[in-house]
Amino acid sequence: MILKLKRLAVLSALCFSFIICSAVFCAANSAEWNPLKDRLVKDGFSREYVNKVFSAESMKYDSGIMSRKMRVLLHRKFEPQAKKVAREKEFDERYVGVIPLAGAYSYLRENFDILVAIDKKYGVSPSILVSLLLVETKLGRTLGKAPAFLNLANMAASTDPMTFFDDLGHSDLKDEDLKWLKKRTKQKADWAYKEMVALLKFSAANSINPAEIPGSPYGAFGICQFMPTTALSYAVDGNSDGRIDLFSTDDALDSMANFLKKHGWKESLSKKKKLKVIYRYNHSMVYARTIYEVAKELDSIRSTFGPE
Repeated sequence: MILKLKRLAVLSALCFSFIICSAVFCAANSAEWNPLKDRLVKDGFSREYVNKVFSAESMKYDSGIMSRKMRVLLHRKFEPQAKKVAREKEFDERYVGVIPLAGAYSYLRENFDILVAIDKKYGVSPSILVSLLLVETKLGRTLGKAPAFLNLANMAASTDPMTFFDDLGHSDLKDEDLKWLKKRTKQKADWAYKEMVALLKFSAANSINPAEIPGSPYGAFGICQFMPTTALSYAVDGNSDGRIDLFSTDDALDSMANFLKKHGWKESLSKKKKLKVIYRYNHSMVYARTIYEVAKELDSIRSTFGPE
């Protein structure tokens, strides 16, 4: 009996400790979000809505996303020009291999009717759209693991690099470099806030819970990997069901074609001008040339095996 009482006492103490620790953690975690939540309310969102979004179980503050981003930017800042030039390549050869092209061609055949209808509507060829999907999400198979809203919120809340300075791997920064770091971190945080606001607006307009949308580490989402501001401006309801779902084939493909058309895409453009339009989708010339090469290969396969 005494032994049972002792076990019960130990169990009760452990439970009490767990409750206290959980409460402390929740309070600390909540405190990290408070400035961001206050800013959203100030910018017009209701306190009730903001609290509901941030109450999601997934909303755990982590400065790691911002620290990783700034670590990359610091590396590029100090990287010798010769290495930058050496790192630049014509295009990413991974996507013009036999297996990726076979998958892309299969996707083109499976969705050919949709792609042809979009081509007639926007003047954007099936091969370009499928190439974008291949590179962006492996044809819709890699959509991100963490919620896009969480990733953006973590970046938006991480305005001060000194809170994660030890994670950057540059403990000997000069004053001028430290000043640069603080400025760039603030710029990235403000950028993330703008995207976060856009995601809230897009979610509200399309009856989506923003805390449940999977996305990339920097907030792109859907099989087309639109940033939220891009979605607000260029996403369209491709299947006319009254809402925009960028995880659906119809809406994503239509939206991608709309984006390219609005940025000047025409099949009659020169290669140089086409690359400039593709560059607007993702600001990398290696990326643009990769899309162009994959599309060229798909057109070659299609000219031999169809469909027409």
